[in-house]
Amino acid sequence: MLEIPHRYQVHVHIAGEDRPGILAEALESVVQCEALVVDIKQFVFSGLLNLSLLLESSDSEILHQLEEKFGVYSKRSGLKINVYPWRPGYRPEAPYCHRLVITVLGRRIGTIAFLELTRTIADLDINIPRIEQLDYGDYHVLEIVVGGKQLLTNVDVLNALLKFKENFDVDIAVQEDTLFRRNKRLIVFDADMTFLQCEVIDELGKLAGVGDQLAAITHKAMSGELDFTEALRERVQLLKGLPVEKLEELFERIPLTPGAEDLVRIVKHLGYKVAIVSGGFQFFIDKLKAKYGLDYGFANQLQIKDGKVTGELEGDIVDARAKERILESVAEKEGLLVQQCVAVGDGANDIHMLARAGLGIAFNAKPIVQKHAQAIISTSNLELILYFLGISGNELQELRQFVKKKLR
Repeated sequence: MLEIPHRYQVHVHIAGEDRPGILAEALESVVQCEALVVDIKQFVFSGLLNLSLLLESSDSEILHQLEEKFGVYSKRSGLKINVYPWRPGYRPEAPYCHRLVITVLGRRIGTIAFLELTRTIADLDINIPRIEQLDYGDYHVLEIVVGGKQLLTNVDVLNALLKFKENFDVDIAVQEDTLFRRNKRLIVFDADMTFLQCEVIDELGKLAGVGDQLAAITHKAMSGELDFTEALRERVQLLKGLPVEKLEELFERIPLTPGAEDLVRIVKHLGYKVAIVSGGFQFFIDKLKAKYGLDYGFANQLQIKDGKVTGELEGDIVDARAKERILESVAEKEGLLVQQCVAVGDGANDIHMLARAGLGIAFNAKPIVQKHAQAIISTSNLELILYFLGISGNELQELRQFVKKKLR
């Protein structure tokens, strides 16, 4: 039987003021000791280098040889160098193998907030192998890779972080650490109170003289207190006789949610498809789709005869389950997995869509909706979604510049 030679592993850690050529100089010592580089990690933080090399050799004296070589190099270079024996398979982080990525953003994340965040994570018996600051401009954004000993669900971890969120003005996303996290290709928006900064049906109610009555039904439906389909039909009945000209006038003054237009331009530039799936009305969704270059738009069909709303609907109702099915259908048509889809909504009829998507974002949402999402945004700015896609502040600035050039 062929005898396999024993392999000895050594970890070399180099720290100090960064400059060109340090890695090349370090590798000269490795080559002289005839060691093999089996792993490497290097990063520079505020001008200071952190370099780790995991080396391997069949020579039992490799540790002493490397200590001697790097001891000489340390004195010559002024770098701090530590050489450790490393047992094969010795990885302190190995038990924490179930990985998630937590993104936290706010106007400022102070030291007290940071402390409470890390305490909350530690109380869940979650380890933090990596933290990266995505932005420190108008928003402070931290991306934290965490690992657990047991299988973690992003919804469970997000729910555990809700108390922290209540005490500090931050928005949070928790996603699985997979290749699909930064490979999203479809964003599906709810319309009312998400892409739009109003409930269109409530505005129609005001025009029809039944504003308070209709808004009360909407509130209960979006909070999950009423069956969506029954509530929708009841509200549409209240709109009977409303002239179509009023619908035209309303569209011209419907406010977009801040950041919506910029977000669409940026993600379209990145090759995303964008859809609106609404429990509202196709009349408005078609106009939004045309005006902002959206790829898909689905909503309920108001029946209009002789230039007036009849108080009835045509075709199938776009309810909670329909929204989920539409997301799946559009993803399939585009050749995407649902893990590559982002869904954004605020109401109870968005819950299934948010839970099905790779990243479901509860946007200024009711508490019942937040429990089923993987991310929560309480700031009225849709452009913040880009941070949850792993885009840094510098990258966002570059994207804005590209988009501006295309608009000229």
